[in-house]
Amino acid sequence: MKAVERLHDGARGGVFARAWRRVVRLTRFSGVGAAGLAVNQGLLWWLVSDVHLQYLLGAAVATVGSTTFNFIGIEAYVFRGRRGPGARRLAGRLAAFGVVNTGALIFRLPLLYLLTSRIHIHYLLSNLIAIAALTLARFALSDHLIWPAKQAIPAEAK
Repeated sequence: MKAVERLHDGARGGVFARAWRRVVRLTRFSGVGAAGLAVNQGLLWWLVSDVHLQYLLGAAVATVGSTTFNFIGIEAYVFRGRRGPGARRLAGRLAAFGVVNTGALIFRLPLLYLLTSRIHIHYLLSNLIAIAALTLARFALSDHLIWPAKQAIPAEAK
């Protein structure tokens, strides 16, 4: 155990440590995303089955609900050390996260249509596949653009 702690401490700013922190963030992001996926799938099922929306419109509406859920979880659990103070910064991150998810929806809806209407996969399974296909891209955008790491100040500038 001590050897692992020394390795971690010695590599705090090194490649290993940065890679490990990214793996931890991706794991947390995926955990929040899995819960958000349950929200999205539940909303999509309800909107199509009970409200009788067409599945593509239902997917778009369900995305609004799961985006809100995911933002709260990601803000509180995944990137909590990167949050800037103030309501304006929070609103900016929420808007940026919404733009990322809307952008993903632009790619997801045609894939959902292809899988469901052309290949004849059930709409809920198609939705699951389409969301999973875009998860890494959404993480990369969130990690680098919405909740960027704090930039280290070079020693000579201090």
